[in-house]
Amino acid sequence: MTVIALLFLACAQTHADRAHWQQMSSEDKTLYVRTLLGREKVKEAKGGNARVFDRPAEEYARRIDEAYARGERRDVDALFEEMGTKH
Repeated sequence: MTVIALLFLACAQTHADRAHWQQMSSEDKTLYVRTLLGREKVKEAKGGNARVFDRPAEEYARRIDEAYARGERRDVDALFEEMGTKH
């Protein structure tokens, strides 16, 4: 992964659509999911998270890939949000 891509992911608000996700390398997908996991940890620390995300980033990335392979069209963030288990 390039330094520019890493900087973009670190500084940008997370949001990726299906086309962008499918063009990403597996390492970039995992990094993207880690940013989503970080966002969820912040929500949890503030007391406002109704879901638990306790699986490895690689597993969430794999599950997103599988959803897109089945024809899913929603953005990555929407798919990821549903993958957490309810408290």
